[in-house]
Amino acid sequence: MADDPLKLSLNAGGANGADKSHPVAGYFAVGFGLLGIFSVGYIFVPLALICSLIALFMGQFIWAVVGLLLTLAGLLTSPVLLGILGLTYLASHMGF
Repeated sequence: MADDPLKLSLNAGGANGADKSHPVAGYFAVGFGLLGIFSVGYIFVPLALICSLIALFMGQFIWAVVGLLLTLAGLLTSPVLLGILGLTYLASHMGF
């Protein structure tokens, strides 16, 4: 069985040693950030923030920064999220 064409391995690089790591969390951060800008912001902006933080902690710095910038843009273009932030600010100053 030494000539088995199916080589199984538990290495992260795969059986042939090639590096197959892809910044999946960064892809999701950028994708959710774009969806937060152009579609339902109050759903996708928090998802983009979470994925951006995960990408940042996984060492995907460029993808995380782009995701955070898109998250900020999605936050600023979402009337629902701006209303939530405004009500939170108002409640904190009114003593609630």
